Amino acid sequence: MRYLIRWLTPRRLSYAWLAGGVLWLAWLGSVLLGPGNLDLAGQPVGTDFLEFYAAGKTLLRGESARLYDMEYQARLQQEIIGPGLGAYYAFITPPFFAVPFVPLALLPYGLAFALWGLGGLAALWAGLRLLGLRSSRPFLWALTGFPVFAAVSYGQNSLLSLLLLALTYRLWRDGRPWVAGLALAGLMYKPQLTLGVVLLWLVGGWEGWKALAGWMLGSASLALLCVVAWPEASAAYLHFARTVLPDLPNWQEFPIWHLHTVRGFWRMLIPEWPLLGDALALLLAGLGVMEGYRFWRRHRSSVPLTFAAAVALTLWITPHAMIYDWAVLLIPAILLWEEVPERRGEWRALYALVWLATFLGGPLTYGQWRLLHRAVQVTVPVLGFVLYRARCLLASPPR
Repeated sequence: MRYLIRWLTPRRLSYAWLAGGVLWLAWLGSVLLGPGNLDLAGQPVGTDFLEFYAAGKTLLRGESARLYDMEYQARLQQEIIGPGLGAYYAFITPPFFAVPFVPLALLPYGLAFALWGLGGLAALWAGLRLLGLRSSRPFLWALTGFPVFAAVSYGQNSLLSLLLLALTYRLWRDGRPWVAGLALAGLMYKPQLTLGVVLLWLVGGWEGWKALAGWMLGSASLALLCVVAWPEASAAYLHFARTVLPDLPNWQEFPIWHLHTVRGFWRMLIPEWPLLGDALALLLAGLGVMEGYRFWRRHRSSVPLTFAAAVALTLWITPHAMIYDWAVLLIPAILLWEEVPERRGEWRALYALVWLATFLGGPLTYGQWRLLHRAVQVTVPVLGFVLYRARCLLASPPR
């Protein structure tokens, strides 16, 4: 670790700016020079944004009952992109998440995607401000990381997730647990990203239970909205959630190399034994929860440290998180940086490892999977090592 700290000179750190800049410029060039709504690689601009845009257009047409009708959605996406579309992008979030895309569906696809991307960057900026940052430099550093780039270029909602988690932290830190729970309920389009915070509140005494009450009330309100406003779509989503979501990695053309979880790690390492892989993932998740509880007992007086641990634990125990979802790791990164400044040399080294793993993990895993139909997802062991080292650093006095 000390060698890595010494190796990370300002000049070497500047390579991140170069790599991130090249990545953004290459993507923007591919989008601007591609034919119609396709990029130069023949993929739809925004990739995953297509499923959201089509969902918004479905509501706009009064066809909410067909939100999860694969044939209908495939035809609609073909209509939006054109004959060059070669894949189907499934809308797998609850019906209420289609509502924000109704006004965007009134616009041409390219303009709608541009506005959604700018909105994501605004959410990132606002989230960093809620965490207490006032300088623009962390925002620019975040742009060099692959998870933030993926969230924007794939048209995903991960930066909105970061904003909601940052808002939850700010309200929780300011002693407003009930409202913090309501804020977390907004993440019910990706409930797996709430796991760590919910566990934190379960052991958080009376204040934690008040936050949980707010979270349950907000979640129940969204569920009731779905049932009342879109009853057929809600029934279809429940069926989909019961039959498909539990084993999503095996669903059709799911890009499993983009799955950056402990479960995904074992599914790719031993694909012929999925049940064994799931059992190993569950075992490691249980160990992570136990260690998280010990961490909470040691640092329960520090809201920043316990919330940072809760968000990090979420990515360790969740069954489903893609590379863009790793953008939420900016929250524990910033909280540790601000709360324990005497360890910034070590934090910088650990952050560099995560940056490198997320930047290279996708291509390395994809190459292994295509050649061997087996792969080692390097981001997961790197995350485990970083969490272990962070725990050790916080348990010992700085040198």
